[in-house]
Amino acid sequence: MVIFALDMILDIARHKFYEGLIFLLIIATIGVANGFVMVDEAVASATITSAPLQPMLRDFTIAHPLLAAIISFVLIVGTSLRLTRATIIHSLFQIGSLATMALSAVIIIGLGIHGNILSTAIVAYLASEAINRICYCVAPEATLHYLFTAFMALGAMPLFDSSMLAPALLAPLVIILSRKKLREIVIAIIGLLLPAFAYCYICWCQGASFLSGIIEMWDGMLTPSALADGNYLSLPRLIMLGLVAFVQICTSLIYFSDRLTLSLTSREIWKMLQIIVILFTSCFVVLPSTSPASFLVLGLCISVMAPLVFNKFSGALSMVAFYTLLIIAIWAM
Repeated sequence: MVIFALDMILDIARHKFYEGLIFLLIIATIGVANGFVMVDEAVASATITSAPLQPMLRDFTIAHPLLAAIISFVLIVGTSLRLTRATIIHSLFQIGSLATMALSAVIIIGLGIHGNILSTAIVAYLASEAINRICYCVAPEATLHYLFTAFMALGAMPLFDSSMLAPALLAPLVIILSRKKLREIVIAIIGLLLPAFAYCYICWCQGASFLSGIIEMWDGMLTPSALADGNYLSLPRLIMLGLVAFVQICTSLIYFSDRLTLSLTSREIWKMLQIIVILFTSCFVVLPSTSPASFLVLGLCISVMAPLVFNKFSGALSMVAFYTLLIIAIWAM
């Protein structure tokens, strides 16, 4: 009986909500504590991109490390809960699973706890908001406010990380190819442009030219990032990236063999998530501005689909797979 109870508690694929939440809080605390015990100004400066708001966040982190750590903790927890909610609300799996709650947190600490952590946490939260809201837009009649806010989140991401500009610019193509109505396409584009317009307006009020903000983001997208500075691409992190990619391959193979068991709406969401992974991967392979946040956004998209793999495993095998991933993520920090 004790062994059975222990198996239920440790089996991440079959967690109840309170068990998943406890795991999430523990993992987020470990990641944030490791990242903010001693704020390394050299690493924070070396890993900074040309995004408009990153220097301010770097300075804020160095000046107020405790407050930045608290904000980052809240953002990590919020990101995981938002992605988990998307999997439950839209029934992405045959069996209800809260595994995304812990898996997304593990991916965040394995790929995102490096350099300008506050900026990366903000990008992760914006990505979770975009993913969660886009899931409501796959129906033939998309809810306009979800479409608008999803693309507004996508449009805000380049302000915090330059590598996000290209995927944000290509995102309207997904809406156009999905045969949405003209008004829905227009609403999506307006939401996408609103954050950049607000930033340009603020710059203009401060005396700069109105298009200086757009030029800054475009130049930042084409500027090589110092990705390897601070040893980001270390051996454990490369192993972590390889495992996440392997999980995605396994997930896609299992999905294509079982997809007819899901509802039409769920299959459309799966299709959209896989298009996002392919789109973002293509952009990050080509762009010189690829950063830790780039890998993290890809990992978060994969964490939404990954429970399909863990649900297929037996309890013991699921535990071994998850805790192996967790140990490597902690090693990668």
